[in-house]
Amino acid sequence: MGALSAEEFSRYSRQLLLPGFGVHAQTALKDARVLIVGAGGLGCPAAQYLAAGGVGHLTIVDADVVETSNLSRQILHTDERVGMNKAQSIVAAIRILNPHVHAEAYPSFLNTENARDLTASHDLVLDCTDNVMTRYLISDAAVLADRQVVSGAAQGYEGQLIVLHKNLGDIRGPCYRCLFPEAPKPQHTQSCDDGGILGSVTGLIGTMQAIEAIKLLTGVGEVTQPTILFATPFGTQPFRSVRVRPIQTKRCRLCGDPSIVDKISDLTKEDYRLFCNLTAPSSFAVRSEDVSILDSRRLPEGEALVVDVRPPHEYAITALSGSQNLSIDQVRANAANAIATLPEKQPVLVVCRSGNDSREAVHLLQSADPSRTFANVTGGLRGYASYNPSFKMY
Repeated sequence: MGALSAEEFSRYSRQLLLPGFGVHAQTALKDARVLIVGAGGLGCPAAQYLAAGGVGHLTIVDADVVETSNLSRQILHTDERVGMNKAQSIVAAIRILNPHVHAEAYPSFLNTENARDLTASHDLVLDCTDNVMTRYLISDAAVLADRQVVSGAAQGYEGQLIVLHKNLGDIRGPCYRCLFPEAPKPQHTQSCDDGGILGSVTGLIGTMQAIEAIKLLTGVGEVTQPTILFATPFGTQPFRSVRVRPIQTKRCRLCGDPSIVDKISDLTKEDYRLFCNLTAPSSFAVRSEDVSILDSRRLPEGEALVVDVRPPHEYAITALSGSQNLSIDQVRANAANAIATLPEKQPVLVVCRSGNDSREAVHLLQSADPSRTFANVTGGLRGYASYNPSFKMY
């Protein structure tokens, strides 16, 4: 174990004073290596408190770059670092925060080639991502490397926290596949980019991930059975904890009995995109040609009717002049009734925020009225804003 320096005694003095913590726990943190996958809303507060608390080595994995829309919740990034790789941005912040911590950026996405080695070279993994495919990969790599995962999630006004593959002494807790043997359909999941997020919610969950990590690394606190914590700070019951089912030895492809289950042994041979239903041919192929961003200059004043399928509260934020709001939920509920609200026979250009919901809407509308022309605007309003910077985009 690395001895604490005089400056470290001073820096961590309030933690050292805690009953049951002391020098032993602080030294355990100094010797620990933690892998943080995701440098966004969860990764920032988690990294901040782990670095401030004295975790000796932090590796941050993320291939994305800092955008202005990140700054309201991803608290370690700054205006000056917009355009910089997020992992490198967090490392820059940590170096200012605590010079006793070695922070390393891994400016790439976690994938089947690097996941197991990265996981095995660290003592603990924090899943701070926001997509299902990466969650399965992190959990799989952790089971194969015999590591615990502190997994956090936040969406809208709510958040969740669970420790996967938890070390319970003679046994382990469930992994992500134990809990969710089948991946949800893409249309049933939403990222912060699609559904929105309150920054302080990610701060809450990310901070709780740091707390849980400190508990696991130091052994301080009670050993509890695996539970999932639901945080609903805007609800009548802000926190509730639910016991999860135990390890699924009879069916889990990671934790199951190899005499019963076809086990995963080589991550590079697993098709995670297919498993998460991300490689199947699109069910929203349309007969009409998509409208490119270059042609979208004609949207506000063109001959076609512009239909915006975003939810009403998003349409109220910003919208194209002359467009009509017809939410995707209305189209899904009854496309024929939705068409009845539109002017007859006028060609329709369908737009949303990024071009995904509008493609689905075109498929549904075209199926309901094959005689009419419907076209999806590829890239959505985001793409239009890139062509027309004066358009206020969120």
